[in-house]
Amino acid sequence: MELLRFTTAGSIDDGKSTLTGRLLYDTGNIKEDVLESVSKVGNIINLAHITDGLRSERAGGITIDIGYRYFKTNNRKYIISDAPGHFQYTKNMVTGASNVDVMIILIDAKNGITSQTRLHSLVASFLRTRYVVVAVNKMDALAYGEDAFESIRNEYRSIAERLQLRDVIFIPISALHGDNVSAHSENMPWYHGPDLLSFLEQCDTHKTTNGPGRVSIQYCAEDESTKTSLYFGKVLSGEIHVNEPLKIFPPENEVLVKKIISGYEEVETAKAGENICLELNTNDGMKRGSILAPLTHRPQCTKLLTAAICWLDPEINCEQNKEFILRIHTQESICHIRDIEYRINPFSFDKEKVPGLKVNEVASAIIETEVPVVYDSYDVCPENARGIIIDPATHNTVAAIMIY
Repeated sequence: MELLRFTTAGSIDDGKSTLTGRLLYDTGNIKEDVLESVSKVGNIINLAHITDGLRSERAGGITIDIGYRYFKTNNRKYIISDAPGHFQYTKNMVTGASNVDVMIILIDAKNGITSQTRLHSLVASFLRTRYVVVAVNKMDALAYGEDAFESIRNEYRSIAERLQLRDVIFIPISALHGDNVSAHSENMPWYHGPDLLSFLEQCDTHKTTNGPGRVSIQYCAEDESTKTSLYFGKVLSGEIHVNEPLKIFPPENEVLVKKIISGYEEVETAKAGENICLELNTNDGMKRGSILAPLTHRPQCTKLLTAAICWLDPEINCEQNKEFILRIHTQESICHIRDIEYRINPFSFDKEKVPGLKVNEVASAIIETEVPVVYDSYDVCPENARGIIIDPATHNTVAAIMIY
């Protein structure tokens, strides 16, 4: 059964937890004992309490951590990451949304587009999220009128164009009452698009199967009985095959695949997403952090790269020439931010020249590494285009990067 990952984002009290609860409720993925424990207002179940977890969080009226929820239908399995809505927890949102197929941005129909809406849209652009669903929530509070929805849609279209968001769909909903969440609402006959669940059921997930073969090596070992070197790693994209010649990056030495083990079984082919064990004809140059790639589809391998960067640490500012650690999968290297080409203003989306970055700011930066790092552009291999920057003193993640 196919898996779809999506996240919800919005300002405080835009209804993220209620929407998640509604999806779980409408698809029959809430146990009876859980329903019985949830509070009610009249005959209406407080769906937000199903997902808001900690009692102290509910008392404060906000969700402060990433909540992962799982549900399934007859068509798909789903993983939801419910990220915090307020500005100081943008780091949590970037983390929760880093590998999703869909971002649902909720907008309160009464309040319209806010600064948080713009920031969440910037994050969606930074992460190259495949689909953005703009869910205009609480339509019931405006008697399900079309005017507010159209006004928000028209305003958001300019944001989507400015940020080059890929596929954007607009859906008017009431998460509290279920309108256009899992079935088309009779209260909004003027809306002719899909309900939210129908869209999630039908949208294409981003696949890396057809990309160039990439294997990230996690560690090397030796079979004591045969004295054979074995290499454990993950197929990031494409496929690799037994008897296929590959190159190790770095240092670009050629090897031949002799054996592939996946799921404790010897196989002829390994595909994207599989964790595998390899036996090669030589171990010359292979180590943790190496990337295996086909002879004809080589990745980039340099000490200087340009990347989009989102600064996540509230205590450490991004300063040029300060020493950090860059990690892309299992690769690591000492690195320095050589230049911040520009910062993207989160309100106007203008490009601005700045000397450094503060928490939650997104920019384009030139990063120099101590040793060559192997990477691809996002359109070639998304799994090999994402990384993090670590402070060597605290070992905290201070930034996320995306290579376009």
